[in-house]
Amino acid sequence: MPIICGTDLSAASAGALEVARALAKQRGDSEVVLVHIADPAGPPGEREVAIDRARADMDTLLAQITGAPTVRAEMIVGSPDEALVSFAETEGSDLIVIASRSDGSGDSRLGSTAALVIARTTVPVLVVRDAAPWLAFAEGKRPLRLLLGIDDSATCDLGIQWTQALRARGPIEVVLGAIYYPDDAAAHYGFEAKGLVDRDPQIEALMVRDLVRRFGGNSLNVTAKARRGLGRIGDHVLELANEETIDAIVVGTGQKTGLGRLGSVSSIIVNDARQSVVCVPPQAAIGTTTVPELRAAMVATDLSPFANRAVAYAFAMTPPGGDVHVVHVLKEDEEVDEAELDNALRALAPLGSTQTVHAHIVRGDDAATTLAQCAARHGVDVICISSHGRSGIARALVGSVADKLLRATRLPVLVLRPG
Repeated sequence: MPIICGTDLSAASAGALEVARALAKQRGDSEVVLVHIADPAGPPGEREVAIDRARADMDTLLAQITGAPTVRAEMIVGSPDEALVSFAETEGSDLIVIASRSDGSGDSRLGSTAALVIARTTVPVLVVRDAAPWLAFAEGKRPLRLLLGIDDSATCDLGIQWTQALRARGPIEVVLGAIYYPDDAAAHYGFEAKGLVDRDPQIEALMVRDLVRRFGGNSLNVTAKARRGLGRIGDHVLELANEETIDAIVVGTGQKTGLGRLGSVSSIIVNDARQSVVCVPPQAAIGTTTVPELRAAMVATDLSPFANRAVAYAFAMTPPGGDVHVVHVLKEDEEVDEAELDNALRALAPLGSTQTVHAHIVRGDDAATTLAQCAARHGVDVICISSHGRSGIARALVGSVADKLLRATRLPVLVLRPG
């Protein structure tokens, strides 16, 4: 899976090629593929002259390159973005390296070709704005400082795996960044919103915990930052990158189907960042490098015999010494003996289990939302629940609470179905 470097034979593209070769050497690749796309437009005579001139320039460039990895040059005639994307996918490449701009204007915004490549490709793209940090990282001279934008999208998970894979090859300092709006974050954790402008230290502490857990693996040289948002999320991410002296930002591009355009957050970042940007598309094929750890589980029960059967599965999914949260949801106005109910929940722990049991009696008229909020507050890794499925024309796959819970949380949910 060779690294593909797109070039327009400019000085900026030469820096991108240096980065591509350094990363390829670091991971033991034998070659880098340098691709120049010739525009098919224009009068035939002028077009052929331009292609011949580009071939000569590529030959001159290749003659100056020594050592490993070797550079294989490819000249393709076609639409620049479509041809480069198609070539990278045909080659089975796992990374496209391009320069952000090459017109010498000093403007850090993306050129049109680079933006279209990012919007269309299924291969991660490294947009190089400053080659020096990448070269120093690849040569082991200093850590690369990355900002990884974290949200609830599946593309974010791909960005995490991409970062973990890069981290395994050299020294990296990772800053995990998430932007929150106080009202949305309060609803997520089940708190009362305190305001729309002020920071919420309680929410930020929980978000920092969740960011580190979601990143997984070794937390050495990993820090987490939760920022209150007032305007566009992309602008806040750029502010954080500048404050943290970041070398590169890793972001999911959130490509939309049909028009193939970037999502609003990612488009702001890839266009306006001062730093290099790594864009991970939602269709990227990235191998899993870090296996999730299930350290804490939550199980919901209404204390019926079938619902209680899910408790054992929560214990089975957590390691010895882990945490199991046993939850019972009451209506807001329901009156019960909570001390007696607490004891009943704790008594559901299997004999001989070594996990720490936490009993929670929570109130809410929407059981699924209440359970999702409880899981978020306590930072569990998985939820277990029994389903009271119905037969016939009624829905038999999952019960109403379990069904709503699947849509109310991004956590994995184990649903125990009746026989």
